[in-house]
Amino acid sequence: MTSKEQSTWVKSAVRITVITLVLLFPLSVLAWFCGSGRMTGGGKLVQLADGNGSLIDVVNSPVTNGYELHCDGTGSNNLEVNNHDPNGPHFHLDILQSANCFTMEGNQNPPSANFDTFWGFGSGKYSVGNQSTNACAEWAFTDGQGSPQNNKSYIHIAVATATDSTVDLTVYGCPARTVVPGLCKGATLIDVPYQTPLNGQNQAHK
Repeated sequence: MTSKEQSTWVKSAVRITVITLVLLFPLSVLAWFCGSGRMTGGGKLVQLADGNGSLIDVVNSPVTNGYELHCDGTGSNNLEVNNHDPNGPHFHLDILQSANCFTMEGNQNPPSANFDTFWGFGSGKYSVGNQSTNACAEWAFTDGQGSPQNNKSYIHIAVATATDSTVDLTVYGCPARTVVPGLCKGATLIDVPYQTPLNGQNQAHK
């Protein structure tokens, strides 16, 4: 085999290998999971923001969120945001793409946990009545030490774009004490500014 033929063969082998890896691992090469344990919780949301960034007071409106999420991406991962009015908007998480669990406040006891903040990114469906659209979501939930009033929640849901489905999250590695905002780049569907949820809390677990 000549050197030119050998070079062509190597290039072809590399190309086939890359294509095979992308087909076998379309999400895992673009995601990261940092930490261990899980977080559960939810509650009534105090304020939402519309697509123009204007705050909407929803204290008296039946808008809630609930979730169970695992830092390492295993097990069942659920996140839902519901408006319980007839034909109100609803978001359901289908895939947890990345998570970063870290400590901002202090030791969690009881129950004991090795983190208090869950940052996550994923994809799912946003529905209003019988109409649904693909959506991406990013969020941060903090289990504030000592009092439910120290619990904080942030949720941003937007129309999914091609960029959202292919964003290379590995560039962030496993950042310590870091929330990565702005990954959902489509039109805003639901925006929940950092706030303390009513009638509920965020709870970190081992």
